[in-house]
Amino acid sequence: MLVLDKANSFIKGVCHPRKRLDLITQAGMQWVRMDVPFPYEAGKPGVVSKRYADFRERCKTMSENGLRSMCITPYPRAFVHYGVDPASDSWLGTVKDVCRFMAADLAQFNVAWQITNEMYVFHFRVPLTPEQTIPFLAAGLEGVREAVPGAILGHNSVTAAGSEYDLSVLAGLKQYEPLMDYIGLDTYKGTWANGEPDDIVADIDRTFELTGMPVLVQEFGFASAGEIFTETDVIDYIKSKGYNSLEEIYASPEDFLNRIPYYVAARVMESPEADWGMNAVRSMPHIIKKWPGSSKIYRHTPEGQAEFFNNLLGKMIDNKNTCGAMIYCWSDDSVCFGCRNADCPCETAWGLMYSDESPKPAYDVVKRIFTSV
Repeated sequence: MLVLDKANSFIKGVCHPRKRLDLITQAGMQWVRMDVPFPYEAGKPGVVSKRYADFRERCKTMSENGLRSMCITPYPRAFVHYGVDPASDSWLGTVKDVCRFMAADLAQFNVAWQITNEMYVFHFRVPLTPEQTIPFLAAGLEGVREAVPGAILGHNSVTAAGSEYDLSVLAGLKQYEPLMDYIGLDTYKGTWANGEPDDIVADIDRTFELTGMPVLVQEFGFASAGEIFTETDVIDYIKSKGYNSLEEIYASPEDFLNRIPYYVAARVMESPEADWGMNAVRSMPHIIKKWPGSSKIYRHTPEGQAEFFNNLLGKMIDNKNTCGAMIYCWSDDSVCFGCRNADCPCETAWGLMYSDESPKPAYDVVKRIFTSV
């Protein structure tokens, strides 16, 4: 493992905590990862919003319970709601100022920072183009670092794949690397993509090779429910909507979007029109309500989830390039945020706990391993 000087120990944490902070600390976790609401009321510069004030109290509560907060700065769409065009060079100063304010305001709770989230995913970066994410990320890095020189700071907007997008972001942010303490990685082998625990460790090593920075795994997990979809599932579905092939969808995506569930279609239509066909097809997990990836060893059951963590966690901790692991996530959600359906496993079954915060078998595995470090 790697230990950041500013962290004092390997970062062990979980995303999206709820009420049972006692169970989080009992499991050996010292960190929680949370989204920060936009700090101001829409149209009212300098007027702190109630949501942000409540979040500040949440960070205070975490601190009082021995937990440090990994804070995720607002997404581009939050700036749009406030009245700022984050794609405009003239407004990048506002992006920087907002991040500077939040960092200074929350410094009393010794929080760490992740600049926004997964800008390689279109519905997180809306309305920015991939190219526009670079100055947006840079403005956030500068704002936080100017406010709190000693804060732990990084981002998770590149993947282990080393795609053209990844390389462009790394090149565009090269001059800002001295501001950063870590590179974040989100990896979901075994669920969103095919793979095993060893493939997650390989993702960490590839990310280190790409960046040369300590890797903080900001999101990883294994869902405890859901089946794997097949090509037959996809073909049967599109035929039920009057299509014979994916090529027909690519040729007429708007018509296809009119035939699929509204919430899924609305999310797809946030992307550039030229990408509608591709993103509609990529939304099949939410439409069919099955996973696109799988493990050859572990099943998406509570027991399979526990076995997956049992195989993975020790390897992550022992890895020489890893400075921390933030499990996604603490508890199951009642509905999927990707399609708003309760019976879709894609965003409802990731928790170490059930939705009532009673533990799954994976919680005991995490507790045994994390408390031994």
